[in-house]
Amino acid sequence: MTERRRESCVTPMRSGSFSRSEEPVELLVERVGAQGDGIAQHRGEPVFLPFAAAGDRVRARLGAKRGGGREGRTLERLVAGPDRVEPPCPHFGVCGGCTLQHLNESAYRSVKLGALHAALARVGIDPGVVAPLRAATPGRRRARIGIEMPHDTTLPVRIGFRERFQHRLVDINECRLLEPALFRVVVELRRAAAAILRGGMRADAILTRTDSGIDLLIEAAERPTLGALGALAGFAEECDLARVVWRISGDDLPVIERRPPRVVLSGVAVPFPPGGFLQASEPAERILVAEVLRGAGLRRPVLDLFAGLGTFTFPLAAAGSVHAVEGDERAAAALARGAAAQPRVSVERRDLMRDTPPPEWLSRYAAAVFDPPRAGAARLADALARAALETVVAISCNPATFVRDAARLIAGGYRLERVIPIDQFVWTAHLELVAVFRH
Repeated sequence: MTERRRESCVTPMRSGSFSRSEEPVELLVERVGAQGDGIAQHRGEPVFLPFAAAGDRVRARLGAKRGGGREGRTLERLVAGPDRVEPPCPHFGVCGGCTLQHLNESAYRSVKLGALHAALARVGIDPGVVAPLRAATPGRRRARIGIEMPHDTTLPVRIGFRERFQHRLVDINECRLLEPALFRVVVELRRAAAAILRGGMRADAILTRTDSGIDLLIEAAERPTLGALGALAGFAEECDLARVVWRISGDDLPVIERRPPRVVLSGVAVPFPPGGFLQASEPAERILVAEVLRGAGLRRPVLDLFAGLGTFTFPLAAAGSVHAVEGDERAAAALARGAAAQPRVSVERRDLMRDTPPPEWLSRYAAAVFDPPRAGAARLADALARAALETVVAISCNPATFVRDAARLIAGGYRLERVIPIDQFVWTAHLELVAVFRH
């Protein structure tokens, strides 16, 4: 059956990224790619269409060059593909927070795992080592929300997420991604924004639900006025926030601390630094911890590299000694404070990207756990490969850099035992994973 539908939920492209001189083209979406965009072909090059599904036939306008192809903007959906379902959020199709709400369960899982399988195959690793996808329920406990105050302060404030691949802010009035308590603060922040931001001012609000309350970090290019500081203090009281901090050019200005923010990790209370890193979803964190413990087993002593605040450090310490290494100054200090009364945990601040431990130092440990940023840790993987530890457990949020590092470990004599994919970032193409290597 043919369905003609004017596509109102599409991502407007950057000014100048579309040529009005080019006529719209009719395209058939062949598949959904690793970034969550539908991929069609036009004159031998791919066209990337946000929020499209395989089998969609669309009328689209071509845009700027991107990723070996061209951006595309759907003007009209002529036929809906068989994988398409009704997205649950009314903002889907404009807001860039979610990219896959429109896919049925089978297609959704296929997109989630497709990039991982393809990346493994590129370096000669059998995708058969991949376990079934572990799903976490939606509900992020941390988020970065944009706020824009119009120059004309009588106009409403905009607050929400950015559009897909754009800088434009999408004003949202509901969100299925965030924990309800977190979104309630977003709603109240909209009401209070006029007292906090001057006309024409932009800021980001980083919200984190800690175990002692919600922590709010405002990042802006301008210092707050005295009136803004007073309004933020009152806002913290009204919303029962634990702390509010204003950050400008990397410097933190404390506004109010009603309770010291802390996170409890395997029974250990750790101070939470402003804007600190936590796994985005608490249910997903529980899966990650369980798989890391399963992979490491009882092998001790163990290294926890890129340890952060100790998400894996303290659970690992239940079975023996753990040496935690973290490069970020604030995170390392918070981790050390949390570990002060934990005799099995030692903490070292070290930039693992620039100051990679030598293989002979790594070889003193029975196992290593490493959870690098999206860029991966190629030099560390090389050092671990030469160290020949009994077990290495890797955590990654980027299949492409994970397989690069995995190939180095395998070249050093490790066997990739299993890869556990975890759907922490629900309704997006991002995938978290835990991988276990044995020597």
